[in-house]
Amino acid sequence: MKLFISVIICKTLYFIGKLVGKGSSLPGKIALRLFPDALKKLRLPKTVIAITGSNGKTSTAELIARSFERNGRSVGWNREGSNQTEGIATLLLRICSLSGAIKKDALVLECDERYAKKIFENIKPTALLVTNLCRDQLTRNGHYEFISDCIRDAINAAGSDIKLVLNADDPHVSALNYAQDLLGGKVQVLGDAAWFGMGRSLAEQDELASGANYFIYDDGAFCPICKAQMTYKYRVAGHYGDYECNNCGFSRQRPNFEASKIDYKSGEFSINVNTADKTRTIETKLALASLVGAYNLTATIAIAETAGISAEDTAKALDNYELKAGRTIRLSAYGREGILLIAKHENSFAYDQSLTWVIRQKKPCTVIIMVDSISRKYYTSETSWLWDIGFDILVDENVKNIVLVGKYVSELASRFALSAVDPEKISCLEKPAELKEHLRGHTSGEIYAITCFSDKAKLLQSLEGA
Repeated sequence: MKLFISVIICKTLYFIGKLVGKGSSLPGKIALRLFPDALKKLRLPKTVIAITGSNGKTSTAELIARSFERNGRSVGWNREGSNQTEGIATLLLRICSLSGAIKKDALVLECDERYAKKIFENIKPTALLVTNLCRDQLTRNGHYEFISDCIRDAINAAGSDIKLVLNADDPHVSALNYAQDLLGGKVQVLGDAAWFGMGRSLAEQDELASGANYFIYDDGAFCPICKAQMTYKYRVAGHYGDYECNNCGFSRQRPNFEASKIDYKSGEFSINVNTADKTRTIETKLALASLVGAYNLTATIAIAETAGISAEDTAKALDNYELKAGRTIRLSAYGREGILLIAKHENSFAYDQSLTWVIRQKKPCTVIIMVDSISRKYYTSETSWLWDIGFDILVDENVKNIVLVGKYVSELASRFALSAVDPEKISCLEKPAELKEHLRGHTSGEIYAITCFSDKAKLLQSLEGA
């Protein structure tokens, strides 16, 4: 009876919330207060996929869900991005029957790193995808090693039957499947996992891959297991690459799913699926060619295959697929085309990848960087993360103008003052409303804007009518 009441309340509140444009977490929060064990009583489908990590959760969840749908499988997923316990509860209670049965072929659950353990105590996923671990939301998360511990706890809560799908290029993700033998000093593998990553040829052919001249710090310098110095054969981006610790033996695993080709102009994309006896190559196309998009699609193909959808079928389903979650938005102003890139504030890796994408376009452009709010979920005016971003990559002949916008424009200006960017290219606007007029009279080229979700609407509104 408690479950029945909880389901009714959640469905009703969700319906009301949709009418007023809210309600992705509150219905689940209230339902769990009335019946804390509601999620444990649900009857789940055989396939329950969870996604967590610092970046890429929402995009990858959408890709996985679309692969299932386009391959004829029904799927429930938290498309609103509400990825904490209450948001997961809202999703599951609203799509289940009054008796608690979820009549879907699969569930795809984007899970916040800090809340994954609590979620898995109630919902046991059959597979877990960990996208990456990096500096993210300093005020809330502190350090990626703390988040790594949170995910380890979540894996333990999920149980030994869970299938791990891990980013082989990220040593902090890879370390989740290793432990150190304190007596022998060497690492040991904890269990079977599927690995995804980028091939060496991609790094060697890309002059921007290592980021050695742009990234401020090196989070791949030390082994995440024993803390000794690590060496790299090559880097893909930041701390991603082929790494090895000569002290404990921790090293990159050969990916089962390895991207072998990215054409940043045409979007043509190839993945090698490596098995014990052969390698098969999958061809597809990225709608917006980027390293981030390549990782998201490779991860999707990897975890979909654990659920019985072949790499070929997923690649076909997502060929030239354009994300609907709003991570990239096409825009125009005064007849000039452009792209708004959503990069998480307090996440320097996300910003670095957005800046790298801009440079890879090799087009005369104006770059807009807006920081008017730090977060849409909690208040902070902490801006030290700006100093971790490799803005020096904007020292490029195609970058004609750089416009800094928002409440924190002075902090942005201070950061740029200590970069190698020509100050003559930089303009500072405190009010977003000034942006439209400034673009018309003082800038040229295509328009590439970078900001976070909290400022997305402000930026788009400032360009209305241009």
